[in-house]
Amino acid sequence: MSDAIHKSEYIKNIFRHIENSMSDDIDTELLSSVGYVSRRKLYYDFYNISGHSVKEYVRKRRLSNALALIKMSDSSFTDIAFQCGYSSYQAFCRVIQQTLNMTMSEYKNSDIYYFFPPFNGEPLQSVIVSSETIPPSTRVFFYHSRLSDIENIAVNKFLEVFPNYDGRIFGRNGKQKGARLCYELILPNTNKSYDILTSHGFEIAENIPCLSATFASSTIPNDKRKINSAWNYLYFEWLQNSMFEYTNEPYYEEYILKNNKPIKLKLYLPIRKRNEETKITLINNPDLCFITAKAKGYNAEEMASRTVIDYFISNYPHIVTTSKEIFLHKEPNICICGIRVNPGFSFVKDENVTIFNTSNNYYLVLESIVMGDYARYANMLFSFAQDNGMYADKRNVFAVYNAGESFQNPKIKMYCPIKICTK
Repeated sequence: MSDAIHKSEYIKNIFRHIENSMSDDIDTELLSSVGYVSRRKLYYDFYNISGHSVKEYVRKRRLSNALALIKMSDSSFTDIAFQCGYSSYQAFCRVIQQTLNMTMSEYKNSDIYYFFPPFNGEPLQSVIVSSETIPPSTRVFFYHSRLSDIENIAVNKFLEVFPNYDGRIFGRNGKQKGARLCYELILPNTNKSYDILTSHGFEIAENIPCLSATFASSTIPNDKRKINSAWNYLYFEWLQNSMFEYTNEPYYEEYILKNNKPIKLKLYLPIRKRNEETKITLINNPDLCFITAKAKGYNAEEMASRTVIDYFISNYPHIVTTSKEIFLHKEPNICICGIRVNPGFSFVKDENVTIFNTSNNYYLVLESIVMGDYARYANMLFSFAQDNGMYADKRNVFAVYNAGESFQNPKIKMYCPIKICTK
């Protein structure tokens, strides 16, 4: 059995054991024996795969289970405390107060729901969280007419000019300049003169100071598809399940050379510990209205969004420039996109678009400032509804992306119509 398969299997066993032992003391010595690994390796792999320490993960899962019981059961708070593995009622009270800044009674009667789902992601690649330092560097811009493979074109062009370069090379996407696309190289060797690069498609920019920060990093082969998959996994899966959030600071790609060729990349995503836990709210009709378009096929989202934008450009161009809230609903091979309008909006009828209004039902609403995967957030709501005695209307779940502050980092709200299950 390969090391990768062994790691995947033993980590799955660890998470399975934790879920089955939530009401008991969970001993890390026992967990390491479940995985047939040392305690040190358990800590290392668990943290890098899930983004949590064992203690932090167990704490959040235990609290999530306990708070679900507070909402949906008639058991006493004391019974729930002991049932969920807390040493005392007082200890349970302290955890809720520290996490949610409210008492048990206040939480039970509020419209706020705390939920931390069990980790079920596949450890597709190793992720390491550590403090890293990007040294003081010279920043150069490389411009090209196409985006495809611009990173390797820039690095290889640089290595042609400096064939015996023995320093570190970092890179990241830069700002487009007219019709020319940009990739930045960050070069820590500031004692070297890079002026010759200006005759090879580069522009010399300002030096940047030393940067020390916490990064989630992952090393992968220099292959375009693997690089894209690695970034997607790091941001949309690993980060979403971790106790960290993206800081909105620049990311970095470090090129690892062999025989003057970039054979691997080390990805650096700047992160910080989250200030807020995931909260889910139960509300009545959110009173939302959207003009939407529907499309099918592998590029359904692009076609649907293009249709609705063309409609607004033709009929209400001012809405395109002012509206910041985007509707999205996905099904296998189908996508519906829309732009928010005021309820009661009188629109010019068109066979390509329709109007969508929320119904007078209850909705679970998950709000996040972290741009997450649509399917993951939807599944989180479905799982939460099941855990809390609700029926989720999976056919009518939808997301609203709010770019009020920035189109680069829109906030997301996922809405799921629900019915309260009766027993």
